[in-house]
Order: sequence, then structure tokens, then C-alpha cells
Amino acid sequence: MNTTKAGKRFGRGQPRTGWGVRRARRAPAVLFAVLPLAAAAFSGDARAGDYPNAPITVIVPTSAGGGMDLMARVVSMKMGQLLKTSFVVENVPGANGIIGAVRVANAAPDGYTILLGQTSQMVINPYLYSNVSYDTFKSFAPVVRLSNAPNVVVVPRQSPFQSLADIVAAARKANAQGKSLNLATPGSGTVSHLTSVLFQQAAHIQLSHIPYKGANSAITDTIAGRDDLMMSSIPTSFGQIKAGQLRAVAVSADKRSTSLPEVPTIAEAGYPGFNAGTWYGFFVPAKTPQAVVDLLNKVANEALQSPDVVKTIQSDGGDVIGGSSKDFLAVLTEDAAKWSKAVKESGAKVD
Repeated sequence: MNTTKAGKRFGRGQPRTGWGVRRARRAPAVLFAVLPLAAAAFSGDARAGDYPNAPITVIVPTSAGGGMDLMARVVSMKMGQLLKTSFVVENVPGANGIIGAVRVANAAPDGYTILLGQTSQMVINPYLYSNVSYDTFKSFAPVVRLSNAPNVVVVPRQSPFQSLADIVAAARKANAQGKSLNLATPGSGTVSHLTSVLFQQAAHIQLSHIPYKGANSAITDTIAGRDDLMMSSIPTSFGQIKAGQLRAVAVSADKRSTSLPEVPTIAEAGYPGFNAGTWYGFFVPAKTPQAVVDLLNKVANEALQSPDVVKTIQSDGGDVIGGSSKDFLAVLTEDAAKWSKAVKESGAKVD
């Protein structure tokens, strides 16, 4: 795979197309007069000049219409209202998010190009793929973690398994007989697959991994009972869980999901400290002025407090997070160590 042909970057002088209402450029005096928030963010020596005075592009490294795309649109629309500028969401799918990530890594570090990244692109792909032309810690500056979407262990509604303990007991019995339960995931090297690797290690069991080319077919076969269980992100299987087609047994985060509050965590089910799943966050190119990063962080956190933004994220199975860019960097550092080890132990590799 050649990741160097990621498409042309839009320069600040080029026309941009996409979602969002465009507004005329405003003089700095007018902008700061109507936006005390931005002025306060740059008191003292830290200044961002007249930023922002042009549309800001948010690159979503997936196709339009999914949960990630919806999150980008609802959050950036609120940020645009706060900053008095337009945000343009552009979908750049391909290569498990690598093409979109490369596009932002190569963009000008001026705050006008933002990546909505997730766990896969930022702390799994660099260890899963043999040729990734970006380094998460050298090519990007983290802005804010927007939300978490833990994985969930699900079984068909007709399954005899009512709890995680039931699954572990059945798996151990099968292993003792030289057999194993079938575990469906959206694909080899996905967060769901690697989360299952971590769980099998914690529970001292072996499951037969059945990787699919995407979540939809994995869900279909699990509902039909062709697989014993599935490890899925909550947004992916949320509809089927609510419809009663799948039974949620445990979530992989360190606390219960606001979307599935009745479902215990894997830690609660007997594996203290277990915590794995997907997060979503904004990144900008490395060397973007810190004042710009700080402003984007501040405005994104305000957007995450909006009731309609919270409702949208939670209705899709996510949990709103927010916090500082330093908080996000700490999560990146911890997850890079965790997932690089999981990739190595899983044997997954993509050339």
C-alpha cells in the first residue's frame, strides 16, 4: 500500500467544498469584539494572531454517514458557532483511516486542518501496518479526546450464556476437550480483535477468532448463531442490542457505559483493571502553535457540554469525555504501549 498518494492538500488560498455554512472573513477587531472567549484564551504572551479567519476543515478518515462522521459534524458545528467561523467536514476514507491521517499530517500547521482520529488510526495502525508514513507522537499534536466507545461482548439472544462467567466456563470446558468457542470480530487487527486478545489473556482461555471484513457481516452471523459470541464496539451493535437481537454481556471500559448502564464491565465480572476500547479525538499537525491548540481545546470542551452534542454522542453508544490536551497525550502514551503489545502478541500484521 502506498500511503504517499493521499490526495492534494487544500491550501488556505484554495477553495474548499463540503458541509457547513461559509461566512465572510472577519477583521480581527470584529472577531475578538464578538468573541471574548477567544480573546481571554490568548492573554499574556500567547497569541494566535487573527485565528481563525478562514473556514476550518475537519478530516474524517471514514465514509460519510457513520457514527464517526456524525460526531465530527455535530461537534464542529457547535465549535463553528462559538468561533464565529465555518467548519467543513470532509470524508477521506481508505486504508483503515491511514489516508485521512496522512492528509492531516502533511497539512500546514496553522489550525485550519483537523483530524478526527480514533484508537485504530493513532495507536494501532503504526504497529499493525508495515508501512505507515506518520508517527502519532511526531506528526500530530493532540487537541482533545471527545468521547469513548467501549467494546461490548455480545451473544445471540438464543444463547445459553447469560454472563461473562458463563462464557469463560464454557470456553475452559471446550479448551479442555481440545475445542473452542467461535469469536466474531470486524477483522484482524481491529480494536475489537485486540480487545479480545487482552481478555483471553486475562481469563486464561482460548477462543477461535473468526475475523470478518467489517462489522455488519459479523453481527449478522452472530445474530444467526453461527458464532458463539462477538466483540464489538458499542456504537456498532447498539441498535441490535436495543432491538433484542443481541444480548450484551460485558463492556470493556473501566466503568459502565452511559448507553448500557445495566451491563457490567469486564473488571466487575472478575478481571480488575481491565480497560480497553475505542476513543475519538481531534488532532492537528505537529508544530501547530500552542495558542491555537489551546483555543481549539477550549472551544471543543464547551461544545461537548451542549445538550444536543451530548445526546447525539450518547444515542450512538458513546460517552462524552473532554479534558485537556495533556490529558489526551497521557492516554495516547498509555494506549500506544498497550496496543503495540497486543498487536505483537496477536500476530496480526498488514503489509
